[in-house]
Order: sequence, then C-alpha cells, then structure tokens
Amino acid sequence: MAKIFLVRHGLTEYNQSLRLQGSSDIPLNEAGIRQAEKAREFFKEEKVDVLLSSPLSRAYKTAEIINEHHNLEIKVFDELEEQSFGPLEGEHIEHIRLKYPQGDLPGVESFESLAVRTSKMMDYIEENHMGKNVMISAHSRTIKSFLSHYTEEIHMVLTKLHNCSLSLIEHRDGGWTVTDYNIDTQA
Repeated sequence: MAKIFLVRHGLTEYNQSLRLQGSSDIPLNEAGIRQAEKAREFFKEEKVDVLLSSPLSRAYKTAEIINEHHNLEIKVFDELEEQSFGPLEGEHIEHIRLKYPQGDLPGVESFESLAVRTSKMMDYIEENHMGKNVMISAHSRTIKSFLSHYTEEIHMVLTKLHNCSLSLIEHRDGGWTVTDYNIDTQA
C-alpha cells in the first residue's frame, strides 16, 4: 500500500508573530529547526522512497533535516509552494481580518489555482512513483489542498495544521484516502 506523507514545515518568525508568509521565502527559526529534528526522529524507521519539497527554504530545510536518516534526492517542485497572498504577505493576520471582514482578499491566489497545482502533483506521483511511499515537505494551505481532493473534512481556512505536523494519504482499494491529518511528530 502506497503512502503520501505530507509534512508541514517547521516554525518561522512569521508563524510565531502571526504574519502571512504565502510565497515569501521566510526561513525556519531555531524552534522550527528543533521541530524538524524531532520530526526526523519520528520518521527514522519509516520507509520513504521519494522526497519532494517546495522550493521555499522553510520547507526545503525541513526536508533536508528529516532526510538525514533516508539519504534521498530531494526533488523540488514549484507546484508545492504555499498559496500566494500577494500584497498581503508580511501583514499581521488580525489586521487582515479587520480590514477584509468578508474575506475578499485582493491579489491572493485562489483556492482553485492551488487545487490545480496539487492535482498536477498527484498526477506526477501516480505517473512516476505509484506504489512508493512519497514524502512531501510543504505548507499548510498546500497540504490542505492535497487533502481536500480526497475528503470534505478539510476547510482551507478553519482547519489547522501545526508546524511539522504529518498528514497521511494512503492508496487503498484503487483510490486515495485521507487516513489522518495534523498528526503530532513532536512527541
């Protein structure tokens, strides 16, 4: 049975200060590096055949740290970047909620556009890595977009995924199934 391990990147200063990152390249902070190190131990005995990552440094560094036990080539795909928040990147989340209470955010990448990107990645996995365990190091909304292809439980805004959490999709009975999400890798 093939698995897709979706790992959210470790903590950044923007996460900590509740600022939108989107496609801005914000690195892991010290706490985020420690989270990735704990995730590395969580995945130490897990069979991982393929490792894919967003090009953004917070996701790539998380992948590098987890990969220390697996020694895989990290394949980078732009499709795995976080949803772009355009001119709102760097803004405090509460400021945005007050300024745009209806949620109509100008210049923000649509959920539909993000869904097209994650659908392309699923096609790539099915065409090139079917039957293998694939780990993807990415971002909250990117991961939620993957999950939302296979379950209605996920809400793109309200569902929370913690930094360095694991979400799991498995291939069963001829189709993909979300078996769990927001699994704590820090214990």
